[in-house]
Amino acid sequence: MHVLQVTPYFPPTWAYGGIPRIVDGLSRALVRRGLQVSVLTTDALDEHRRAEVGAEREHDGVSVLTLRNLSNRAAWRHQLFLPLGINAALKRLPPVDLVHLHGHRHLLNNAAVSYAGARKLPYVLTANGTLHRHERKVGAKLLWDLLVSGRIPGGAARCVAVSASDAARHVQAGIAAERIVRIPNGLDLGEFERLPARGTFRERHGLHGRPLVAYLGQISPRKGVDHLVEAFADGAMGEAVLVVAGATRGEATGEHASVRFCGLLRGEERLELLADADVLVYPSTAEVFGLVPFEGLLCGAPVVVGEDCGCGELIAEAGAGLLVRHGDVDGLRARIRTLLADRVAAEAMIARGRRYIAEHLGFDRVAERHHALYTEVLAERESR
Repeated sequence: MHVLQVTPYFPPTWAYGGIPRIVDGLSRALVRRGLQVSVLTTDALDEHRRAEVGAEREHDGVSVLTLRNLSNRAAWRHQLFLPLGINAALKRLPPVDLVHLHGHRHLLNNAAVSYAGARKLPYVLTANGTLHRHERKVGAKLLWDLLVSGRIPGGAARCVAVSASDAARHVQAGIAAERIVRIPNGLDLGEFERLPARGTFRERHGLHGRPLVAYLGQISPRKGVDHLVEAFADGAMGEAVLVVAGATRGEATGEHASVRFCGLLRGEERLELLADADVLVYPSTAEVFGLVPFEGLLCGAPVVVGEDCGCGELIAEAGAGLLVRHGDVDGLRARIRTLLADRVAAEAMIARGRRYIAEHLGFDRVAERHHALYTEVLAERESR
């Protein structure tokens, strides 16, 4: 079985959040299951730089076709990906059995759907939170749906929802319930087998002796970082210091003496922060999943997460952390203080979270479920 994964960003494009990490891990795990996997992507890296990779490359057994964007500034600021040479790249592919689209409202999907239609291939869509029109440019998204991409979700053989709340949003968008399958996003458990020595991040940033509270992820209004920063204003959290790590998308938040902004962290630096965090806070809203809280648990950090997030569903199901209402600054302070003060309870939450992740969220388990989905979709096509 040859599966084409379509995504506007793929490693090393960490600044774009979770989708590059998700598609990468899933693709490699599918290869381990014996599938042939190709990825169609662009050279988006961040606002000012392009990914320095070849147009065609091998990535841990995955064949990656990388297209040049007409403007990476437009991609970063407006999620407007304008890939060059897409039809020629698709023609170079060996025969494909199924197309898997990741994310919604980008032109790679339109080209891939046309490619699939011409060959009578089925496609599945994992929107990963981009199906719903929210947060920014809602009017532009509505217009885009009307003129460009609105029919793509309805034509998918299956839409993959990554949480129960995500499944509900698919139904609200008019997707028939029988075409929705729930499969959570996965994590590369091997990445967390050998963690950095605790204290490495503190040493580098001069934070010895202070409780360290961390936020890791993109910085945009929906993520709730402004409320988290407010929770630390005027010394309200005592000696605790908040470290905010991530790429800014949207308005910047305020800064206080107890808050450190350290920008986007990659690779080992990212793990160093998580390993040193006494508490990890992910106060987002309307998030269909969210990988960071689970990565924090694997690094030994107890977590506080937004109660209406997809990851909040799973954190509650596993008994692996504390939930907070989006925008509740007093609630943030109270829950952070609870985890800082009661380390026995915090360690119990971490242990439950790690067990849950091992049983449900490793990429091998997630790839197994995707493989079964692909097989089912292809069998339906053959039976027609």
